[in-house]
Amino acid sequence: MILMSLLLVLSLERLITKTPVWHIERYAVAYQNWLYERKWLEEGTSSVAFYLYMLLPALIIGLIEHWLFGAFLTFIEQSVILFLCIGCPVLRATYKCFLNAADRGDLQACSMYTDELGHCGSERASDGTALAEGKSFGQHLTWLNYQHYAAVMLWFIAFGAPGAVFYCFSRSATERFCASQHPLSMSAGKLMYALDFIPVRITAFGMLMMGHFSRALPEWLKHAFSLNVSAYDLLTQVSSKAEMLTPEEYEAQSENAAVEPKVLVKLAKRNVIFLLVITSALTVIGTLA
Repeated sequence: MILMSLLLVLSLERLITKTPVWHIERYAVAYQNWLYERKWLEEGTSSVAFYLYMLLPALIIGLIEHWLFGAFLTFIEQSVILFLCIGCPVLRATYKCFLNAADRGDLQACSMYTDELGHCGSERASDGTALAEGKSFGQHLTWLNYQHYAAVMLWFIAFGAPGAVFYCFSRSATERFCASQHPLSMSAGKLMYALDFIPVRITAFGMLMMGHFSRALPEWLKHAFSLNVSAYDLLTQVSSKAEMLTPEEYEAQSENAAVEPKVLVKLAKRNVIFLLVITSALTVIGTLA
């Protein structure tokens, strides 16, 4: 059922333009506001309590699946939740606007769209934050593509709909706390560092398999077992080695800023196919249901 849900949802996500009601961010923000109203996310809230609040929706979904739903209803429910969790309409719209600006040669607009993508973090540390200044639009896009596609897929493969919801709710809260400099932002960053630790290494490995293996492997080995590198830095550095621009593309990059993002998006799409192939193999041998 995991593989069927992935194939169905990825197909629909490409064909259908999502409205906000069909994106998990709407419900994650509503849940955060509900916690704020009850003063459960105040300055004095402990890290343990915050982690439990993020885990609670996933636990409720898991209990509903276990006690109330049969196999068919679970498949429907998991597919709907995965459709909500995967993808990002805002990211897709920003990417399209960037491509249009690049085609016009409007470098100022390209810079503004790069800033719109954003990556909250002012320090390079092992708590999930990272210094994003100096990163290109393509590198930002690679990271956000991972957060909204590959990471969600991997958490869904491992734990079903509860895993995808836990990751998405935690990601949303981390972004909100970081932007508002909430006292819990450090705790949220540490949570995301833990949640991304294995998925980002799997994703980076998939990129080197789908890209230039010999160039990217040393970079992956350099960071794969390090506890001090952020998920953001690991992914962007490996992806930049796995899909380096050719001399012709590098020359064209000076005239069209969309060259690098397009190359990295193609790499990310091939990585999704890689994850689907691995999922199919695990399903065939009986490891996944």
